[in-house]
Amino acid sequence: MESARLKQFDVTCPKCGSGKIISVPDSLFVQKKFGTVKIKVPQGAVCKDHNFIVFISTKGQIIGYDIIDASASLDQKEKLPENLSDLTLDEVIDAFGFNCVAGFLHAKLFDYPSFVVRNEEFALDIGELNDLFDRLIPPNYRNFNAIKDEEFDSYVFPNPNYYYTAIKREHSDAFLISNRKLVIQVPWSIQIDFEKSILNNALGKKDKNEQLQYLAQYIKQFISDVEFTQNLLENVRNISEKDLIKKLKEKLIVSTINKNRIRSIKEFLNRRISKEVGSKIKS
Repeated sequence: MESARLKQFDVTCPKCGSGKIISVPDSLFVQKKFGTVKIKVPQGAVCKDHNFIVFISTKGQIIGYDIIDASASLDQKEKLPENLSDLTLDEVIDAFGFNCVAGFLHAKLFDYPSFVVRNEEFALDIGELNDLFDRLIPPNYRNFNAIKDEEFDSYVFPNPNYYYTAIKREHSDAFLISNRKLVIQVPWSIQIDFEKSILNNALGKKDKNEQLQYLAQYIKQFISDVEFTQNLLENVRNISEKDLIKKLKEKLIVSTINKNRIRSIKEFLNRRISKEVGSKIKS
C-alpha cells in the first residue's frame, strides 16, 4: 500500500524557541480548501517539555503558533492581569512566544522599530508593554522606537500573508510579529543569541518575581561590556575580532566573550553610540 504523502515544516516551539522539522499529512490540506489548518504538536515532538499548536495556511505557510493551556494569551483577555507590569516573564512568553520576546528585547535595546500585526482584538495594552521592556534597559539607553500595534481587516485580507507582504515592504527596517507568536520579519543580520541566552537564564530562576530583574542585570552587564570596548577602541586605529576577543577575555572575567558577542557589541556601537567607533572592529 502506498504511504501517505507528507508535507514538511520547520516548526519552532513558542515557549522555549527549540526548532525541528515535522511531517504533516498532505490530505489535511486537500480536505480543507479555505482557512487555516491547526496542527497539535505533542510534547517531545519538537522539544522535550512543551506541547503547542501551529497554524498553517491552506497554501502551506506557517502563519502562527499558540501554547496549549497557556496562562496568558493574546486571545484570552480575561486571563491577563489588568496591568502588564504585573506579568511574570513566563506569562509574557506565553502571550507572545519565546522568539518574539527575544526579538522585542533586541529591537528595544538596539533601537529598531517593532510592530505587532493583528487581525483581531488586541488584549494587551501597548503602552504597558513598552514600559515593561523599557524598564529592562538603563535610562540613558532607552529609545523612542516604541512597539506599535498594526491592525488589518481579515475580510479584506483573508490570507494574512498578503498583508504581511505589504507591511514588510512599508516597514523594511522594523521587527514584525503576528499576534499568533510568529516572527514575520527581522531587520538585523546578526544572530540574537545574547537575548535568547539571557531569556533562558532568567526563566531558570525559581523566583518568578525576580526573572525580569535578572534580565535587567544581564542587559546592564552587556552595556557595561560595550562601554569598556568603546574606551578600548578609542586608543586604537582598528582591531580584528580575534584580537578584540583576546583583550576582552583578559579584562571581562564575568562575561561570555565570543564572536557572536563581539558582533552584538559592534552592532550596538554602530546603532547607539558611533559608527566611526564601531567600524574600528574588523572581521
